[in-house]
Amino acid sequence: MESNDLRIFKAVALAGSITKAAQSLGYVQSNVTVRIQNLETELKTQLFYRQHGMILTPAGEKLLTHTVQILHMLDDAKKALNDSGEPTGRLSIGTNHTVSSLHLPKTLAHYHKIYPNVDLSLITSHADDLIFKVLHFQLDGAFVKSQSLNDDNLVKELVIEENLVLISNPEYNDIQTVCSKQFLLNTKGCPNRTQLEDWFKSENIYNVRYMEFNNLDSIIEGVIENLGVSFVPQSAIREYEKRGLLKSFSIPPQYGSAKTFFIRHRDALMTNALLKFIEMIKKETPNQSTPPVL
Repeated sequence: MESNDLRIFKAVALAGSITKAAQSLGYVQSNVTVRIQNLETELKTQLFYRQHGMILTPAGEKLLTHTVQILHMLDDAKKALNDSGEPTGRLSIGTNHTVSSLHLPKTLAHYHKIYPNVDLSLITSHADDLIFKVLHFQLDGAFVKSQSLNDDNLVKELVIEENLVLISNPEYNDIQTVCSKQFLLNTKGCPNRTQLEDWFKSENIYNVRYMEFNNLDSIIEGVIENLGVSFVPQSAIREYEKRGLLKSFSIPPQYGSAKTFFIRHRDALMTNALLKFIEMIKKETPNQSTPPVL
């Protein structure tokens, strides 16, 4: 059993498709099919059910668990051997939509300027997907807004605390009027939206109309143009409010406070590239604190 066979197996298992796995690996589809068949022959067991895609059998599930660990150890060995005093190599970071719009561009630009030999990449997704990728060593770390961070394999490196406020066009003067308007928000499942909806329930506010955007800048522009109202980090709209383009309204702290965590896998190799990135975000991120390692 070769490590490359395991990489192909992992790609198919995670993609659930020979075609998608071949595309992600840059291989010919027939080559991936043959390698999976050879692996099953070598192990004398069926690894996938082949109805409606490639679904892992119980044996396949067991092999995937070991494959993730084996490939992680091999990758860590390479990183350790190549990790010199100067940060180099690949660094993959994940983030949610709000953090990518609000906090990261300046920090990433600064990091890239100081450490140009690091192959820095960023993906934007929802919390569950980012957590999955960190747990499976597909990301070195991620910024997530989630209460579901009780996995013992996750380390919280810092937490960013922010105030969330209702925002509207300046023509509205009371929160009741604001709540009767259409809300411009991220798709359902966004932690900020969930908090807002919890507040709606506590205030017996129902029949709320939504227009979904997954881009903070678009949401703010929409509110300025009076397309609707929204619920966003206060730090994102201070300058707009100073210029008289927006008006903000506070809601009770239990609903108007948000936490974003930077997480990494407990067993991931702490390369110089990752170490310097964590040092930089702790230094440059406003309103943040370092929690105890969990």
